Amino acid sequence: MDTLGFRFPEMGDNYTVQYEEDQGGMEVLYDITNIFLDAVIGGNFFPDGFLSEEKFPDLQSVESNFLDEVINNAQPIVMTNIPILVCIVLGLILSVVTLIGGIIFCCCCRKNKNSNGNENGFKKVMLSILLFLLLVVTSLGCMWFFLGAKTSQSGLDKIPEDIQDILHDGDLYMNNTVDELHYLLQDNFDDVIVEFEDALNKVGANFKDFTETMKNEIQLQTIIDEATSFVDLITDYAAIQGKMTSVLDSYTSMTTSLANIKQAADGLGCSVSPPPEGLVEICNALDGASGILEGAFPSDLASTAFPPLPDEATQQLSTLSEYLNSIEGQIDAISANAIDEYFPTIQGEIEKIKDFLTEALDGLTEPIEDIQGEIFRNDNIANSLEDIRDNYFPYFHISLLVLGSLLVVILAVFMVGMCLGSCSKQGSGMSSTGSGMMFLANCLFFFLAIFLFILCTAFFTVGALGQKALCKTMADPGDSELITFVNPLISSVLTDIYNQVRPETEEGEDIAVKFDLAQLISDMHNNTAIYPLLQLHYIFNIEELTDWRVTYGIDPLIEDARKQIDQIINELVGLESSLNEEEIKAVAEEIDGIMNMIDLTPLLDEALIVKIETGKIEIEELKTQLETMITEMENNGLPVPGKEEILANLQNIIEELDVLKGNVQDLQARLGQILDLFGNEDSKFDMAGKVDGTFALVTAAFEYFRSGAVMIFFDESVGILTKVVDDYVNHAIDAAENHIGNTGPLSNIYNATYTEICLEIIAPFNAVWSGLGWCLLMILIPVTLVVSSLKKILVAKKQPQTLRPNDTNGYRNPKAARAASYEEVPMPSYNERSSRINAYETKSYQNGPPSSYQNGPPSSYQNGPPSSYQNGRQSSYQSRPPPPYQQSTRR
Repeated sequence: MDTLGFRFPEMGDNYTVQYEEDQGGMEVLYDITNIFLDAVIGGNFFPDGFLSEEKFPDLQSVESNFLDEVINNAQPIVMTNIPILVCIVLGLILSVVTLIGGIIFCCCCRKNKNSNGNENGFKKVMLSILLFLLLVVTSLGCMWFFLGAKTSQSGLDKIPEDIQDILHDGDLYMNNTVDELHYLLQDNFDDVIVEFEDALNKVGANFKDFTETMKNEIQLQTIIDEATSFVDLITDYAAIQGKMTSVLDSYTSMTTSLANIKQAADGLGCSVSPPPEGLVEICNALDGASGILEGAFPSDLASTAFPPLPDEATQQLSTLSEYLNSIEGQIDAISANAIDEYFPTIQGEIEKIKDFLTEALDGLTEPIEDIQGEIFRNDNIANSLEDIRDNYFPYFHISLLVLGSLLVVILAVFMVGMCLGSCSKQGSGMSSTGSGMMFLANCLFFFLAIFLFILCTAFFTVGALGQKALCKTMADPGDSELITFVNPLISSVLTDIYNQVRPETEEGEDIAVKFDLAQLISDMHNNTAIYPLLQLHYIFNIEELTDWRVTYGIDPLIEDARKQIDQIINELVGLESSLNEEEIKAVAEEIDGIMNMIDLTPLLDEALIVKIETGKIEIEELKTQLETMITEMENNGLPVPGKEEILANLQNIIEELDVLKGNVQDLQARLGQILDLFGNEDSKFDMAGKVDGTFALVTAAFEYFRSGAVMIFFDESVGILTKVVDDYVNHAIDAAENHIGNTGPLSNIYNATYTEICLEIIAPFNAVWSGLGWCLLMILIPVTLVVSSLKKILVAKKQPQTLRPNDTNGYRNPKAARAASYEEVPMPSYNERSSRINAYETKSYQNGPPSSYQNGPPSSYQNGPPSSYQNGRQSSYQSRPPPPYQQSTRR
């Protein structure tokens, strides 16, 4: 009996949770932020030993003692979280510093100072470049901020849908697990019962499995096949005779056609030597036809003959086959009326196992269904999250956009002010406007930064604690103190649950379950089945099924059946009757003599088919050649009498070669099959040896009955019957420990939860405060310092304008307010200087005029004063020559 093939049910796989761990370019921002976070949140929340199982062994101890323990250990807890506290305090300090710095900046940097523009030009350029670079770097923080805000908002927006998908997949996983358990403990065992019913029906009818195994052991089918082959030999031999007759008919037809061709060739004059002119090639071609045919099918093959077999051979061999087939019927009758009494109560015992499995199924599925109802089928979770998203998250996103926009505006004002101030003349109105804009932007920043630092600190606190408590715990649960803390609590809860639903032991003792949540998560990622994952053997120990034969009284039933079968086999041994072995062997020897007289080698030659095919091709080519030559002769006016007969006979030879090929192939196949069955090592026909072997198998069959091997067969039959349950037990244990409730979907849910909360919400949220902090620090310190320095230069005023119409180099001063008269300037006496009045000189040339003046005034003055003097108050200078460029000494 074939063993029952257990299969796993086709479970629904329409899981909807999807996630993408690759965050693209945002991972760079996350990595930068995590560099800082890892240094801050690298340690534990609590000091070593604080969350020990001794202090908090169960939930009740947490509820009653946790707050007191925190108060009593406040100082160690604070010391443990120094890095985070330092960052929080630093943020608050920066807020206060910003307030003070803003007051100082707004009050002290408002006044303008005069400076020499000639000394500040290079400094202004360098500060402008530096400020530009700082603003660009700061704007990266703004981009950082906006990207984090957008990504976190995207994550927050889809939280309800993601949670809905998670709840759906969790519920689907629970449904699949319950269905798998039901399929294993109910449907699979129903199949076992059906298989048992089928097995008992078969055993009650003819003990089919038992007799079939017995036939295989004594090779009964081989004996019957041998006897059948003897009868088939007679039939095949008759067919071979028919095929050989067909071969000879084809050969006769071809030789007749060849004779007709020769006769036609003689009619053309080919028999004359030499042949008539123009027919030499045709005659030569026709002469080759006989050689081709001889090469295709040698004439000596036509002499092969198959004489008839002895008349008594058919009767003797048919009788042997019928007798051996009758033995099969006698073996099938061994259990005709005895099997109904073998296993009268086994079906009822098997049904008791089903009752036990039903109780176990109820104990396993009730907690799972409770979890489904409380968590995965609770619509309030998704609805609450959706309400929170719709009512609060939009304001959060808008607030972030407003804050970011203010920073962008401040940076834009800085940039515009810098461009106005740097691209205009020092001290001009545009320069002052640019300076004022940067001052205004700085003041606005100080005002906002007071609140932004507090906000950034709050964001940091939330993000850092979320990263530490949730993300790091989920990413590496093995190193999490929180997981270690939760382990005894979960163990306590599950211990209570298991003790409520498990069957009571004989001693009535409660169990104590130990869970390691980190190991459970690791096993979950390894697609471990739920039975070992949750240690469900405390509820239902499936290993107990291995003793089902003792528990349900199957072994005594098997022993009673063995005694009855032994009695039946003893009766079978007495059924042996004599066979006329000598007569059958004599017929076989006579057939051997006939077959060995026939020379089968030419017919079995593998090259014979090739020769026939080659002959056919050559005849076809000969026919084509003759047709061509005949056509050429007729075109030359030379008739070829008898050409139709020649070509028709050639075509007949071609067709007969095809028929001959098929008959020879069939003949070779039949002869080869017979020789394979009855040929010996010397390639001789040895039917007598086959007969000896067959009778040896028949004798061995009855020896098999006498040897007691039949009882081995019975044990194997019983083993096959009990193997149905044994296989089920093995399958159930394997399924429970390796397949039922494989946690791959839970792993997917876990990873999706980590991705959605940590990578799509907390990580971008951390990017928000890190980008914000970057902008605030960049503006607070380097940008403010550079703006202050640049502002002093931009608003600096140059020295007052001189009234001299000429500059210190002796040229016209276009910026002079007015021209000075001679009366306003003391004039030297002619005794002191015989040159022109030098009242406008402010600088003496100790070593002579500048080199650019050695050859006279600049070319721009050769044709008079600049065009700016053509009109206006300076017209009096139009014809005045430039002052002499002689050395003078300052008075």
